Amino acid sequence: MSDATRYLCVAATVDASFADRVLAEVRDDELRAAAPSVRFDPAVVVEFCLATRRRRVRRDIWLTLAGGIAFALSPMWTLIAGAIMATSGMVVTRRKVRPSALQALASLTTMAAITLMITLNLSFGSETSWLTGSPPIALLAGVVAHVILLISLLATRRTVVTRLRRGTFRPAESQDQINNVSVYGGYAPFIGYGTAVTGWSFALPLLPIPDSAEAANRDATISIDVIDLIDCVRKRLSAIGTTSSVPGRPATDDLLPDLVLQDRVFVSGDQLTDDRRFLPDRGAAPRQHLTDAEIEAIARRPEGAARHYLCALVPSWGGEVAASTFLHFSTDGRLLYLECARSVLEPVRRRYHEVDRLPEQLSFGALLELADRAAQQLLLTALGAPFRLIGDMARRLGAGRRRTRLLREAREDAGHNYGALLSPRELAVDPMDYHNYFQLLDTAKHLKIVERHVLASILGFLDERGVDTAEFRTRQTTILNQGIIQSGGLSVVTNQSVGTGARAGTDRATARPAAATSGGQR
Repeated sequence: MSDATRYLCVAATVDASFADRVLAEVRDDELRAAAPSVRFDPAVVVEFCLATRRRRVRRDIWLTLAGGIAFALSPMWTLIAGAIMATSGMVVTRRKVRPSALQALASLTTMAAITLMITLNLSFGSETSWLTGSPPIALLAGVVAHVILLISLLATRRTVVTRLRRGTFRPAESQDQINNVSVYGGYAPFIGYGTAVTGWSFALPLLPIPDSAEAANRDATISIDVIDLIDCVRKRLSAIGTTSSVPGRPATDDLLPDLVLQDRVFVSGDQLTDDRRFLPDRGAAPRQHLTDAEIEAIARRPEGAARHYLCALVPSWGGEVAASTFLHFSTDGRLLYLECARSVLEPVRRRYHEVDRLPEQLSFGALLELADRAAQQLLLTALGAPFRLIGDMARRLGAGRRRTRLLREAREDAGHNYGALLSPRELAVDPMDYHNYFQLLDTAKHLKIVERHVLASILGFLDERGVDTAEFRTRQTTILNQGIIQSGGLSVVTNQSVGTGARAGTDRATARPAAATSGGQR
């Protein structure tokens, strides 16, 4: 169980908006495909999202009852108490304003509220007794609402401390998500794998080696099978992905023992209607697992919206960071097309890491801190409680109608989008914020190691087939000398030669702020 799974469960527990977005993507649309779960268990995360929603519903019910009773018995004083709470919240949160000005503002608001109440009493006499009510009722309702919110915060903290701390995270085992098809709903196909970084692609003529017997024919080309090329690259990468001894592997080779290889098909979610390989039933979610024979057929003839990629994933830092390389090969008989796309999955946001710094025992100071936070959140939370309950009720009551509408749209609309639009893993990251300098450098190193072995295996394969590799060697040198990775606000520049006569040294990686110019790459 990776740290990424644990931190995503923390996000689902402490961030209700995160939980709602995950549930809306995963559960509310039964026809939508699931995004790849890269180094985390989606079933466990959904379980914590559901627990957060149930806890919020219980809190909102009690807040609505407390507020409703107070407003029914003392509407004027309840509104006055709300105004005072709003002013108090401003005093606590707006730290840039001078304290004297805030105190004056709070005093003026309180006096204005009291003056309004007295004026109404003098103007309408006893007829306004129900309207004004009794101050203690509003005060008691405010205290009760504050206690309810404080209890909710304490329950959240207890869940985090007892179930999600390092060493205590023991979720129930769930069945792994076994699929080899990514059905994406947007423009970029590699949803779930993080931020795209620089890659490369080019078309190589399949000409015979000069002075060979085949070269005598000017129109001669070397026929190759892309499946053989994919197998060759896979074999080379598998060799560096194991710590056991592999015959023929140099002792100086870099090892990536956590390397994960997978043949994967990427297909656009709005191009499935007439493709029964992925959508045998238009009233159900797409099929996300293909047989080896079906994948091989797509790799041999990449037509339409489906494309095959050999994916090399290198996780690190407890699964929080992952560097992915996507390799696509195809040929029309005269040209070999090579594509290398790459992405980096960044670490989970810092605030979800606070779970590891929370003391197991709640101190008096920490309790006061939670009480202060409850006071700051009380007004907006209490005012929004009935609306959230109405929204939850409407969603439950409308689930059947929503499913019927989606089924009708899917059957009538040939371009209905079945693709995943959101990845829970990507939702929890901040691309601009790496926690450690070496996290970014490790991703750069892993991508370069994979890239070097990919290029070496392709070169060896072409040499064995008698293909002229002069152009490929030139392009290989360019790729290795000008590798630039940009992710978020940082640029990682590996060994690079610029200018006539310049030479690149050994691999290095440095991190610096991205350039302010458009694109941020140099």
